[in-house]
Amino acid sequence: MSNKRLLHSQKFDIRWGDMDAYGHLNNTSYFLYVQEARFELLRAYDLDYSASADNAPILLDTSFNFKKQVTYPETILIETYLVDIDRKKVYMEQIMKSANDLDIVYGTCTSLIMWYDFKNKVTVMPPEVIHHL
Repeated sequence: MSNKRLLHSQKFDIRWGDMDAYGHLNNTSYFLYVQEARFELLRAYDLDYSASADNAPILLDTSFNFKKQVTYPETILIETYLVDIDRKKVYMEQIMKSANDLDIVYGTCTSLIMWYDFKNKVTVMPPEVIHHL
């Protein structure tokens, strides 16, 4: 796979309680919002991520490149892109923007996701639907 593709967009109203003492979105909250957007993506494509699933996605690596501070009140838009699939590894990128001004980019999150067989304790190929997203 060579071109990243937009898979899903999700808006979130920033919660006042997610602010730090300086009036900015707490750094850990950035990760919580992109995590929630990844789960909304799984729900949108009807991919099972429950503890009872035979195989489920696990997050192996993630990082966030902070570009601009988010202040309250704000509605953010998180765009989730499929960047690449390399055998069992699924690479995603999420861009956090202002939903009110799409030119404002708050940051970019990269993630490495693999599917895991919890019964046999091994990584497995991602579901076939992932290749067709």
